[in-house]
Parts: sequence; C-alpha cells; structure tokens
Amino acid sequence: MYNKIAFILISSSMLAACGGGGNTNSTSKPSSVANVSSIPAPSSTPTSSSAPAASSTAAAIVLQGQFKDTSISGVRFVSGAQTGMTNSTGIFTYEQGKSISFSIGGITLGSTLGKPLITPIDLVENGSSTHQTVQNMVRFLLMLDADAYSENGIQLSTALQTAANNWTQIDFSAPMFEQNMTTIMTAASAADGGTHQLPDTTDAKEHLEATHLCNYSGIYQGTFTADNSNGKLAFFVNALNGEVNGFALPENTLEPTELSAITPLQYNQTAAFETGNSSDKSSYNAQFISANDITGTWKKETRSGSVSATRVGGASNAVYRFSASFNGNNTGLLSIDIDAANKVTGSAYNLKTHETQTLGGQLTGPWLTIATADKTQLQGLLGIESGLLVGTWVNTTKGTSGNFSGSGCQLNPVSLSINGFRNWKLGSNTGSKQLIPATGTDPLVLLDSTPVAMVRMTVAPWGEMSFPITGFDKAGEAESVDLSNSSFIDITYQSNQSVNLQLRQYAVHGGTHNQITLPAATEFTSVRIPLSNFVGGLTPLDLTKVAKFNFALLSNNANDGYAELIVKRFKIDNFN
Repeated sequence: MYNKIAFILISSSMLAACGGGGNTNSTSKPSSVANVSSIPAPSSTPTSSSAPAASSTAAAIVLQGQFKDTSISGVRFVSGAQTGMTNSTGIFTYEQGKSISFSIGGITLGSTLGKPLITPIDLVENGSSTHQTVQNMVRFLLMLDADAYSENGIQLSTALQTAANNWTQIDFSAPMFEQNMTTIMTAASAADGGTHQLPDTTDAKEHLEATHLCNYSGIYQGTFTADNSNGKLAFFVNALNGEVNGFALPENTLEPTELSAITPLQYNQTAAFETGNSSDKSSYNAQFISANDITGTWKKETRSGSVSATRVGGASNAVYRFSASFNGNNTGLLSIDIDAANKVTGSAYNLKTHETQTLGGQLTGPWLTIATADKTQLQGLLGIESGLLVGTWVNTTKGTSGNFSGSGCQLNPVSLSINGFRNWKLGSNTGSKQLIPATGTDPLVLLDSTPVAMVRMTVAPWGEMSFPITGFDKAGEAESVDLSNSSFIDITYQSNQSVNLQLRQYAVHGGTHNQITLPAATEFTSVRIPLSNFVGGLTPLDLTKVAKFNFALLSNNANDGYAELIVKRFKIDNFN
C-alpha cells in the first residue's frame, strides 16, 4: 500500500549526487566556551537616571549557533557583548533577541537576528540561492578557503585573517564583481601561499543549494489541528532535491494517508514547501521557523487548520545525515546519523503509535546494519557519494517486516580521503628516507584541489603506503572485511616505477602476500584489476577475511633516485 512513496524516494535520490559540505544548526559546544548555551552576561547598569537605584537590566542569555556554507572558521562575529571568531565547525555565540554581524578583516558580510543556524542567505535582504549578492558572497568565501577543498570545511588561515584587516569593503552586488576581486585574490595568495581562485556563479549556487537542503533534510513528526479534524503528521525532507513526502493519520482512522511532494523546499529565508494528497484533496503549506521546527497550514476542501512538526533525531554533529521512510506491517520514518568512525545512531518514528525508538548500528563499506530498541533488525545499502539508501527490516519476535528507502548528505566537514578511505599510512625500513611528506606518516594531500595519497622516498630496501579497508579493531589490527560480493578494484594512480599492490589477509603479517604488480605510469592511469588476479600468498586468497591494501615500494627509479607513487582513486566493486 505504501510502495509508491518508497519508489518516489529511491527514484529522486538517484537523480543527483549529494552536495559537498555538510550542514545543520548546531548545539555542540566549542572547546573555548564552557556551557555557552545559557551563559548569563554581567548585568548592565541602568541607563536611565530615573530608574530605581536597586534595579538593573535583565542578564543577557547567551546561546550558540553555527555559520554554514559548509562550516566556516575564522569569521569574526559580534552580537551584543559576544565577539570572537567562528571555530573549526563554524560555531559562534550570540545574545538572545539581538542581531549578529559577521566580517572578515575590513569586509563586512552582513547581519541578521541571532539564531542557531545562519547561512549567507540570511545575511542579505530577501536572500536566496539565485540572489546575485548571495552568490557572490558564497564565491568570496569559497575563494578564501586555505586548501580550496570545501568538503573539509572552509578554513581561513591565520595569515589571511591578518592580511584581511587591510582590505576595504566589497560590493557583493557589483556587476563587475570578478574584476573587483582580483586584488584581494592576489593578496590572499601572498598571505598564505594558497591557490585562491574565484568559483563561478553556477558552482556557488549548486554548493549553496546542497548546503541548504542538507540543513533542513531529515524527518519530522507533528500534528494538524482544526475544529473538527485533527491528526498526526510525519514529513520526510529529501536531502537531494528538497521534495517533502510523508504521511497523515487523521483521528479515528487506522491507515495513514500518503503525502506526496507538490512544491519542493525553497532556497530562500522562508524555506517553505507544499505537500499533500490528490485523492483526498488535502494540502499542507508549511515553512521552517528553524532548522528543527516546521509550522504552517493545511486545507482539505472547505476545511483548514494549522500544522506543526519537530525534527526527530538528527544529531547536529553527525558527519553524514540520512533519512528514510519504512513501510510494510508498520509505517514510519528513520533518522540515521553517521559519525567519522561510521558508527550509526538515530531514531525510528512509528506513525501509527506515534512512538519514537532509538537505533544504533554500523556502516561497513556500503552495508548498513541497524537494530532498534525493540530488536527490529534493518539491513541495507547506503551510498555516501550517491546519497541513496535502500533496505529491508524485520522483527522476528513480532512477525513483522517491510522495506525502507531514503536519501542523505554530508552534514559536517570530513577529513581528506580517497573514495572514503581516510586512514592511509606510510611505513618503511629504517634504511629508507622519506621525502614527501617530509615528516609524519599521513600521505593524504591536495593536488589540484583533489585529495590524493602521495609518497616519495628513497627506499632501502623497502617502503610502503597502506590503508585498512574499514578501520581498526580493539587490538589495533586492520579489521576483517568480507569482500566476497566484490569482483574487482578500480585504481587511478601515477608512479615512476613498478609497485607491488598487496591485498592483505586479516591478522597475517609475515611471509608473502597475495599481490599484483602495478607497472610504472608517468601520467595518471586508470586500471581495473579483478580480485582473482591477487595471487602468491601463503594460502589461497580468502575474500571473506581480508583487511587492508598495501602498496609496496621495492626499488628506486634509476633516473630520479627515488620511488614516487600518487593514488587519486581507489574503488572496490560493490563496496565503496
């Protein structure tokens, strides 16, 4: 009965990839501010001489919020007595009921009433993603990023912040904005040595809209009320296209009414949308009054009433936010948060009972495994890059089962990675000398604004660059992974000599490992390698118990005098 909404969600999530930069209103506290959610400021002295001597103005209530176009650090804020720089996740503090202004050196971005979530859209009157002033502000912020890689956040270097004190105000609405930015781009590069280039308006618009959708995506539960018709509501805001689907359950009815998107979430300050059901001629016009709360009206033929809903789950500090609807013996919605270690937390909301349960689990490659508090088991496929989520659920105790499907996005900054693999590490024999990186064991860097794993060393007799397929277990071993559903790997690499690529078994260290040889490639080269080609190990390769890939450097290039390897892409079939 409810397969239609599942089909809508799956189909829409396949139309577009999730945009960079993850986003939400934040309630996590910066390390430099203790308990900033309600810090009373010192009472001020009354300004009126006629006021009683014992009276004083009310203490300011200090709250915190997040400045987002992905998270932006190094932006100055002022709200009443609160002032400072946004931290690495864009956190700021503000005084309740007062405005807050943002600036970078001598350049003012704008101001708005303080609230938990602020984006460039809020800093411009009647701001929207199509507003030229807003687009130019986003272009400016992206240009200032120290590493030109917005997926790990926009970071303004200390040197750039200092240099910006000498900059004069920019007219973000100027028709000749690009030409006016030439001097600042030159000054930014001179300050921190970065490559500061101005994105075009199309890239800025797409980036901002992806941020906007991710801010408001998720699931919401609520009610609709009127004199003679009340009921329960559940909304699902799609992270990929802003469509709002869901269910309505009028009083004294047993089966929910399906709601389908009419007008998607608008890319403006009101963040309004419309959803409804054509069969019973109901429609719900609503808007976000915050990133967690919805209000609006509903109509059904000659009747009308009010609508209100509140976010279910949706941790503000999650790295990825996914949401889904489920159907079958029960109907409801799932809120799924994924942290940097791929741990899953969240909530399951049952529309019929109006109850919410906690859930927890793990993401291993694309495989999602979840259990709810009532022991319902969920298994599915989750694509970080595609934003697609689909799977099944079952409760053997209750004899119930069904399907779920949905969408998601990157909510907060993530560290550099190659196709999701972020735990790369260098190693070598004591006789080898590491050249790039000069120190440390982390080979992940940006090359032409693209993450790569890069190593250069003089090997004597060996060096290596490796990564665990998932992570590490409690004993410090690369975890065991089942790749029996995978057939091949795709690699894009460049190397000045041949490299032995090993597929290592779990907890096997010494001896010979299953491996293939990557030939030297003077330019970036893409190859597809069947997993069956990995041979030569102490035992036949067991794909159910593999742990990591290791690039072994065993010789130096005769002309260069060193071994160099750069990996740009590493995809495992049916895994990442």
